[in-house]
Amino acid sequence: MKNLVIASLFVILNTISVYSQTKQFILTGTIEGIQDQSLFLYQETGEDVILIDSTITENGSFRFSGKSNQAFVAQLALNKNQRAKIFISPSEMNLRAHKNDFTSDFLLKKLSGSKAQDRYENFQELLEKNNQEKQKLSQDLKLPEVIADANTQKILQAKYQKKELFKKEYFHNYASSPVVAYLIFQDYYSGDCKEQELKTYLQTLKQANPNGLYVQNLSKRVETIDKIFTQKEFPRFSATSIKGKFFDSNKRIAPYQLYYIWRAWTPDKNEAHYQTLDKLQAFCHENNIELVSVIRNSSFNKIPIEGKQKWKMWHPNISSEHRYVEIESVDNSVQLIQYLDRRLHVILVNRKGEILSHENTANANQLLADLTKHFSTL
Repeated sequence: MKNLVIASLFVILNTISVYSQTKQFILTGTIEGIQDQSLFLYQETGEDVILIDSTITENGSFRFSGKSNQAFVAQLALNKNQRAKIFISPSEMNLRAHKNDFTSDFLLKKLSGSKAQDRYENFQELLEKNNQEKQKLSQDLKLPEVIADANTQKILQAKYQKKELFKKEYFHNYASSPVVAYLIFQDYYSGDCKEQELKTYLQTLKQANPNGLYVQNLSKRVETIDKIFTQKEFPRFSATSIKGKFFDSNKRIAPYQLYYIWRAWTPDKNEAHYQTLDKLQAFCHENNIELVSVIRNSSFNKIPIEGKQKWKMWHPNISSEHRYVEIESVDNSVQLIQYLDRRLHVILVNRKGEILSHENTANANQLLADLTKHFSTL
């Protein structure tokens, strides 16, 4: 009975603690250049962009409120193409901006009252200063008088190495801030942070902010990384191809599958990927390999409409010459690439789902050479 009372008391105290951590945020502000217009507030979780609320501005003025126990990245959207990011903290905040500031980037020096936004801006300022100093040191190291003076060269190289560690030191010092986890997530997503480095960061983050929104997101990514790159297991996924056919990665029609996972961007860069796929297609046909092209596309990937001052979203064209499976993942709609970074991934898988090789190069000749060498050993 005594144990039951203690357990019940623990649950009550824990519930009170969780409730007390849920705080209100109030965001007010004015956006110049608009009148009575819809304004949307979204939350970025790292996996999804979730609509929180919307309002009609009055002469550009607006007000949002809600509850959150931690800071998070928010998107303010005037329409699909005019968005801006800020860090919302559980506090009272005020934003003053112009509609032309809505360019999908973070609004800097526009928001007051958010500690997380202040932390983000502090990092950006220090990073810019650090990069300028690093560039100056790099130039100084190339000077003839420095090259001729071993002692001076050693001192400048030590200073340069110190500048190289700026991010790691900053992330370590402020690991409890949601901002740091978000910055690490962005670095990983863009390919600036490698898998092993992410694992190291995560060890610190889990100690400093174990329940952080972006910490949990990074944890899921590390699990996927381990599954693919350590355990060498290709995760099962299913999707509908651009030709409307259902694809299940586990229902293999050939002894091997080659996954070409790439990021769509400008038409010229996309065309370069298609040229590589053409060469891989011939190789795969000769070696009884099922080729699967998985396109990471974004709803912001726009191309101009010929003869008009308008833009439309880019989508892959259906071509009879493409005798391989083509899957388009718009804004990470395919779970396979949800936790992968934006780099190119070329993954060879056998019938058991075991990963035999993994490449990141976009060079078709190099890919073919590596694949040919690999198949000669099978």
